[in-house]
Amino acid sequence: MSPKRLLKFALIGVGALILFAIPPSLWLFFSYYNQLENEVVARFSGKRWNIPSRIYSDSVLIYPGQDLKDLGFFERLARLNYHPVDPGHVASRGEYSFDRKRGKLNIFLHSFAYPYGNFGGEFVELTLNGDTIESMGDPVIHKPIFSIELEPELISGIFEGEWEQRRLVRLSQIPPTLINAILAAEDHRFYEHHGVDLVRTIKAAYIDFTSGHVRQGGSTLTQQLMKNFFLTRERSYQRKLKEAMMAYIAERQYSKDEILENYINDIYLGQRGQEGIYGVWEASEYYFSKEPRDLTIGEMATIAGLISSPNRLNPLHHPDAARPRRDEVLAAMLEDGYIGKTAYDSAVSEPLHPREVYAEGNDAPYFVDFVKKELAERYPPQVLSGEGLRIFTSLDVHMEKLAESAIAHNLSDLEAKHPKLLRRETKDRLESCLIALEPQSGRIRAMAGGRDYRSSQFNRVTQSKRQPGSVFKPVTYLAAFDETLSGGAEKFLPTTYIEDAPFTWQYGDMSWTPNNYRDRFFGHVTLEFALGESLNSATARLANSVGLDRIRAMASKLGFGDLPPYPSIVLGGIEVSPLQVARAYAVIANDGMEIQPYAVTAVVDESNKVIEGHELAAEQVISPQLAYMMQFMLENVINHGTGAGARSMGFTRPAAGKTGTTNDAKDAWFAGFTPNLLAVVWTGFDQKEELGLTGAQASLPAWVAFMKAATASRPALDFTAPPGIVEVKIDPTTGYKATPYCPVTMMGVYPEGMAPTKDCPYHTSATSLTAADHKMPEAPNPVADPND
Repeated sequence: MSPKRLLKFALIGVGALILFAIPPSLWLFFSYYNQLENEVVARFSGKRWNIPSRIYSDSVLIYPGQDLKDLGFFERLARLNYHPVDPGHVASRGEYSFDRKRGKLNIFLHSFAYPYGNFGGEFVELTLNGDTIESMGDPVIHKPIFSIELEPELISGIFEGEWEQRRLVRLSQIPPTLINAILAAEDHRFYEHHGVDLVRTIKAAYIDFTSGHVRQGGSTLTQQLMKNFFLTRERSYQRKLKEAMMAYIAERQYSKDEILENYINDIYLGQRGQEGIYGVWEASEYYFSKEPRDLTIGEMATIAGLISSPNRLNPLHHPDAARPRRDEVLAAMLEDGYIGKTAYDSAVSEPLHPREVYAEGNDAPYFVDFVKKELAERYPPQVLSGEGLRIFTSLDVHMEKLAESAIAHNLSDLEAKHPKLLRRETKDRLESCLIALEPQSGRIRAMAGGRDYRSSQFNRVTQSKRQPGSVFKPVTYLAAFDETLSGGAEKFLPTTYIEDAPFTWQYGDMSWTPNNYRDRFFGHVTLEFALGESLNSATARLANSVGLDRIRAMASKLGFGDLPPYPSIVLGGIEVSPLQVARAYAVIANDGMEIQPYAVTAVVDESNKVIEGHELAAEQVISPQLAYMMQFMLENVINHGTGAGARSMGFTRPAAGKTGTTNDAKDAWFAGFTPNLLAVVWTGFDQKEELGLTGAQASLPAWVAFMKAATASRPALDFTAPPGIVEVKIDPTTGYKATPYCPVTMMGVYPEGMAPTKDCPYHTSATSLTAADHKMPEAPNPVADPND
């Protein structure tokens, strides 16, 4: 037999002896140990945590000339975890001071990773006159600053199960003193043991034995990590044994720094509403409005002290319990040599000064649901709930709160004034919604989908389909003016006369006779007057002249889709969502340019790489001249027509808009805009019960309340006529250019070449002949019906 074969049989023989010699229980132990080892390696080498996606609002640009109160500036600071300190003591990011007497506000801005670049934080001084910013600058180098940006607010997350909020950091990103505080508090022999500290375990076991039940843990930091990764919170000796074995395995497989880095990202450190605070970075920002690098020694010790009982030792809610625990950690740090006596004395005497608890939330539930639905069409659920995406949106949280407040107060007022609107069941209550967006950018700035998200998650802005009523009427007038601008046979202008009298529209073998509000008819009126007073009969007569095909084509351009060829559509006899109405009016407000409303501005992955950005796509769907003619018409609705209540309620800025009330009085609307902000309000019952109120009564007050507050911090702009349009003051009774002696005048807008050039021949002096003597056309009744 060859030596190799002899060796082979010898090894087999030795192996057989070993197999028969080892007891079965030991084989079971080896198998169990191997299983645990596989679990530990799989967890460490694979994905350790599901990191929820975070949804952020938009950032806010601050510049001289703005009013801090109008901006909701201090409320924004509180929601962003900025911390007020005494004047002259601003030293760390997230701190600010306000000296009203001197008109000085100093703020140290947080650092923030924006989608297209990181911002490291900036120390800024604002000089104020009352609440108005006069100037800004760097108080250290005395350099002027022309604008600053308040970072986005976290408004929600996308997660499965519990919301574990954590920001993953490397060990090198955490100050050594904070690491030392954690080691002193939880495991001061961490770098000496091999996963299990026998001295600490024996001491804990003795205390547990003498007390008759498990009272004190002897777990090392590594054991705690194993418990969090794999085990339950059950206190038993069996679980402790498994935990110890896994800790030993982890220490054999991985370095101390790898274990420590996992630990500082994994530990639970408290609760913020439905969000669990995990990891030292989140705790630092939540409790002290600071990054870990900016914490004092006392604040680091406070966070380390939280680990043993995060909710009981919460410094925001239980400072009397947190302070002694902080001092225990500081004493341990002194004893272990992590800090000297001078640093200890300073830290112990340091006031425990966590940030104030701010009750106001920054959630926007209807908007967040809209964002989630949009993202779900592009990303798998596991990516949204586990890959730590950061989703940046167009929301302005301050504006969102203004919207929610406006509809809530308006509904309460309506129910108080009209008891018939009160309902006992929550599901049957009067409802309202509001959407606000910027026409030039398409950014949705606020979305209040109902009066109470807790009672109903139904988003009326996007999900409710209701008849728009008179809010749809501008489509007919746009179609008429478009025919004129396109060189059509008939000439329709705002000053064109039409008959407002009972009218029957014959189509096929059917007929339709629309009625005016309260059956009031005004006779010979201009198109401007007809729209301003929302006259159904005059509008239907105009639509009949223009033709349904042109009106349907215009509706399609404005985003209403392919409408049925029925005459009733011209008075809003279709069902649309408030978002569709906002989209159509945005085209008018944006000089005929369509920019799709949107909510998501960017999606960033965990490494801060932009994986999705919003590309602004614009299309000129109607001409600027046509859009301006309608802007002009809708301005007069607010200045003199059915929307004049806006002026009596104190809204003075240039604005255009339209009331809307359905014939069955079940839906009340107001859609309106300034040159840089648009809002649409709907009010009614979800069950389509009769409301019995007009758009001016039910929805205009909420629109005014919102727009007055929302536009207060924005520049006051006026509508500007594009090239090709001229404005001329005319005498509406004659159609000529007005003279100083014309008793009735109005401004008219005309395409170039169509404006009247001759002065009114009937009113040339104070002794001009009367209209009756010259048989001039009858002037329209100037009395406006304020109730449409």
